[in-house]
Amino acid sequence: MIKLTKAVGQDDFYCNLNNLFQDCFDYDELLVLHMSRQASVKLLYRYGKDGVENRLQGEDSWRYLTRLYVLDPFYRHYADKNRFGFFTLDEIGPEEFESIYNSYFNYLNLSDEIGYLFKLDDGTCLHVDLSHFGTEQTFAQESLEFLNEMYDSLAELIAEHHSKRAFDHVSTVSHVEKVVKNFGKELLTNKEYQACQLLLQGYSTKNIAEQMNIGYETVKMHKKNIYSKTYMSSQSELLALFIDILQQEQLNTEIDLLQHHVQKI
Repeated sequence: MIKLTKAVGQDDFYCNLNNLFQDCFDYDELLVLHMSRQASVKLLYRYGKDGVENRLQGEDSWRYLTRLYVLDPFYRHYADKNRFGFFTLDEIGPEEFESIYNSYFNYLNLSDEIGYLFKLDDGTCLHVDLSHFGTEQTFAQESLEFLNEMYDSLAELIAEHHSKRAFDHVSTVSHVEKVVKNFGKELLTNKEYQACQLLLQGYSTKNIAEQMNIGYETVKMHKKNIYSKTYMSSQSELLALFIDILQQEQLNTEIDLLQHHVQKI
């Protein structure tokens, strides 16, 4: 902790944070990501255990950092709920998110994921992400307790570090969040739109009923209407379309791209 404190404002700050964690528990990858509702995600630091492939490289890096981050439960926890702290994916990820990972983000090959969300003075977020890959290995309870206890101390150091490194905050302006918020807004009723937004995040029918404070059967009716209006038959099909749209080279962020897609059918 002494080395980390001395490294505040220096280039090796996150290297020292990684060393601190490595001395205490095992993991396959550590990512430090700067997140903003108005900009693309910026990768500030990455550590990978020897033999572990970087999950943010080449085309996959572009896909996540510029577009697909809007589906990341950690990002959505910050963007939608303005929540900060230490979290596990199981805590904040919708029930169906694991199947989304398996179907559409299988290159990640995650077995467990945990992370911090730190609030920065400009309203943006610093996400420290820790992962295990490829096996059934999960983070031990004692590791989770250690990381949770470290949150307040690390939050102070990270806030001080970023106040001294304003250039770290510069990211490419992005309006991908607008694409999410506009998706289905013109085509669907207000309640159907709310349900559609939750479907994109991987929420189950039960979860959506709880989130919207409505009955299970009402959610099923909204889903039926959504699929009827979009000529689709399932949540996975809706998500696949959304991911395809997100990866288009040119995105019109001012229109409802779900409505635009339906009009072309």
